[in-house]
Amino acid sequence: MEAPADAKVGLGFAQSMKKDVVHDMVKRMDSAALLASLTMIPVKPGDAILVPAGTPHAIEAGIFVLELQEPTDLSALLEWEGFAVDGIKDGHLGLGFDTVLDALRFDPISAAEQKELIKSTGFTSKQSQSLFTSKADGYFRADLLPGDGSKTNAGFSILLMLDGDGILKTANSGSIAVGHGDALVIPWSAGDWSLNGGVGVVCRPPLPAAAALAP
Repeated sequence: MEAPADAKVGLGFAQSMKKDVVHDMVKRMDSAALLASLTMIPVKPGDAILVPAGTPHAIEAGIFVLELQEPTDLSALLEWEGFAVDGIKDGHLGLGFDTVLDALRFDPISAAEQKELIKSTGFTSKQSQSLFTSKADGYFRADLLPGDGSKTNAGFSILLMLDGDGILKTANSGSIAVGHGDALVIPWSAGDWSLNGGVGVVCRPPLPAAAALAP
């Protein structure tokens, strides 16, 4: 959504790691070493990254993100410097780090795989389009809406307004004025809807057919 110049995110280890080495860094709370072990990728506003399950990742300071997740609470913390979290106690889902680290991907993400996970739109399109690559289709959807009045089918949605002012028109629940920074939950019962004016991002669950094929 927003990122300073030269912003980066970490996505996967930069080289193959051993579980005991990672475990040692976690136990020592060596945040610097953990962050240095990641592949750092430059990012800018409008970039979308799918983080596969088990992939270690980090976000540099100053980056503002819109984060989509599957409906689970299965995040493990390997480092927590600067956060009001007791990671040693609460960072491992109650399983202990020796167990939870088995879910980690210790091999790097290849350059070819990166291309399947990262997409950049710059939020500049004049037409509705997915912010993610097709790899995300089975897990969730996020689409840029340019405010041209195109119909969005009925279904649970969250709309975040990125820029400008507009009118959200629904088939069953009337209309509402929306503007930059507004976030709205749109229930299925509102029916089909459209954004007229402004620019927004709509976040939705996956289509059932795509979810059924997700690994």
